[in-house]
Amino acid sequence: MSIDTEARESRNLFIMAGYGPLPIWLILSTVAGFFASDYNAVASHVSVMTLTPGMAHMIANLAALGAGATLILFGIGIWQLSGRRIAVGALGWIIFGISMLANGIWPMGGPMHGLYIIGIFNIIAPALSLLEVRDDILRTRLLGVTVFVSVSSVLYLWLLLNGFDPDGYQGLTQRVFGSINYLWPIVFAYQFFKIRRN
Repeated sequence: MSIDTEARESRNLFIMAGYGPLPIWLILSTVAGFFASDYNAVASHVSVMTLTPGMAHMIANLAALGAGATLILFGIGIWQLSGRRIAVGALGWIIFGISMLANGIWPMGGPMHGLYIIGIFNIIAPALSLLEVRDDILRTRLLGVTVFVSVSSVLYLWLLLNGFDPDGYQGLTQRVFGSINYLWPIVFAYQFFKIRRN
C-alpha cells in the first residue's frame, strides 16, 4: 500500500467521525435525562445533569466526551482534506471538540466547563471549512446546509446573549440548535463519501 493510499484512508476515517457527534450527544443526553431526578429536558440544558453525582451525571459526561472526541477527529480529517498548513475552519471543529471534552470533565458552573466558552468557534467552523476544502462539487452541495447551520448558530447566540431564549424552554432550544450545528459534519461526511463513490 502506498503512502498516498494510507494517507487517504486515514483521512477518510477522520472524516467518517463526522457521523458521530449528533447521535452520540443527542442519544446519550436523552438517556441521561431518564436517570436524573427532577430533571426537565425541555426546560434545562444537558449540563445541569453534571451538577448532581450519579448515573445521569456520568452519562451526560460521556455524551460530551464522545461528541468532543469525534469533533476533534473530524476536524483533523477536514484539515487533511484542505491540504493547508493552517486550516482555520478545521481548527474551529477541533477547538469546539476540546470545549466539549471540557464539558465532560468539569461540571457546569465553573469557567473550565466549556474552557472559557472557546466552543464559540463552532460558529465559524462550517463556513471556513467549506472555503478551505478544495473540492468544488463538495462546496456546491454543502452551500445550503452551511448557510442554514451558520445562520442558526448566530441566531442561537443572539437569543442567548440578549436573554431571548424562552424561559422554561432552554433545554429544548439547546437540543434543537445543538442538533443543527452537529448536522454539518454528518452532511459533510455523507456528501464527501457520496462523491467518492461516483
